[in-house]
Amino acid sequence: MSLKSRLRKAAFNRHIQLGKLETRPGLTDFIARFREHYVPCRLTRIGSTADGGYLLPDALDDLVYCFSPGVADSADFENELSKLGIRSFMADASVSQAPIENELFTFIPKFLGTRTHNEYITLSDWISQSIGNDTSPKVLQMDIEGAEYDVLGYESAETLASFSILTIEFHDLNKLFEKDFLRLVSIIFDKIFKNFSICHVHPNNCCGITELDGVGIPRVMEVTFVRNDVLQTIRTSDPITLPHPLDVKNVSHLEEIVMPEIWWKK
Repeated sequence: MSLKSRLRKAAFNRHIQLGKLETRPGLTDFIARFREHYVPCRLTRIGSTADGGYLLPDALDDLVYCFSPGVADSADFENELSKLGIRSFMADASVSQAPIENELFTFIPKFLGTRTHNEYITLSDWISQSIGNDTSPKVLQMDIEGAEYDVLGYESAETLASFSILTIEFHDLNKLFEKDFLRLVSIIFDKIFKNFSICHVHPNNCCGITELDGVGIPRVMEVTFVRNDVLQTIRTSDPITLPHPLDVKNVSHLEEIVMPEIWWKK
């Protein structure tokens, strides 16, 4: 570690920028609400046995559509859904086409954003252009490298609630120690919690964990939400255990990150 990095870490641990850092009460309140909305249910794994695979609630029988922004070079998740007859709409302006050909794939070279313009499209416009007013059950699988905050902040609770399942990779969560970022993420999660519960969380071991005052935060987390009306059919009385038996490391050669118990243990 460089001298600059050591100095930055030392300053962080000593709350040198105290006006911008917060661990209590704001952060502990956010984590408490996260924990309260975490509900045990039956899960199944869809996608690869490494990065690109996700645990979803075992409620896929009625799903008709998947919306998957942030395709890059992998479509294992969408390909496995296609075997269940689920059509995937995929978007990513960083590539020119879907990684694999599949008659149930529809691809557009667009990024998700807060307005539809040039290479950007809003989630709500994308849904409308893809399926019109069709309200058939669908899943959102979103890994867009930090742009999720703009998208989730912009879209309404009603648009999000048009999905039965949300599986979202949240990036840069070490910034939850900063008051402004914590406020933004709190607003987004409160919007989601209007209609959804958390059914699984998995820290991506790509980027480590940040800790301050005994509070640990994985820098990148995959969080799966299930809409509350769907949850009622798959909820269990079993205690939550993490890692889940179906969890797999995102990066095989790096040490796994265990989700700190403060986030889920009741």
